[in-house]
Amino acid sequence: MGPVKLHYFEGRGRSQQSRWMLAASSIVFTNVCLSTRDEFVALCKSGKLTYQQVPMLEDGELCISQSMAIVRHAARAGALYGTTADEASRVDEVLDGISDARGPIVSYPFMDATEACGRLQQSIERYFPCFERAIERNGAPPFVVGASLTAADVLLAELVDSTIEALSATISPSAADSALEPYPKLRALHAHVLGLPQIQAFRASANWMPFPAGQIGRDYVKNVRTVLS
Repeated sequence: MGPVKLHYFEGRGRSQQSRWMLAASSIVFTNVCLSTRDEFVALCKSGKLTYQQVPMLEDGELCISQSMAIVRHAARAGALYGTTADEASRVDEVLDGISDARGPIVSYPFMDATEACGRLQQSIERYFPCFERAIERNGAPPFVVGASLTAADVLLAELVDSTIEALSATISPSAADSALEPYPKLRALHAHVLGLPQIQAFRASANWMPFPAGQIGRDYVKNVRTVLS
């Protein structure tokens, strides 16, 4: 896969997982951020959007819509989908669980921050014990599937990272520490993924989007509404 373009709004939203996965797979990409309704209409008329919505990954003639389709495409391209069919199924199982757990992160800038973090706390209590047990069951820490890095590890790290950012921005860093304290295996996985050279490079690059708290979040919401109005 050559250099690609990731089309989305000017913020994280449903494209953030794709960015992490592209980076983990060492795929060079550029954010193409929509800023006007006309740009979005032109993209729709181009025939590149399968469902007339973003995110959309563009690589030459290949255009892929849907955030998780992009994630899985990048994972396969980077050989981060497990080494057997059974491992690939386990990766899918974790990815779907992350999608269920991540709702409050996506909705954070569109609602009251305190209420969003309340929902996030409920999500932590519901899903993080499951992820912790999955890592233990796998028996090859810090990984959640198999004995090497997969897309499941990358997106679990993104979930933990965004959770820390949300709780730190809204309540306090100590609240984030307390929320994650019962999950040492998840914290170890998070630290491992953040230590990867390609993830460090991504976080230091122009492709990194800040967490949508405060004015950053308000600007993101304004951008989304402008483009879709």
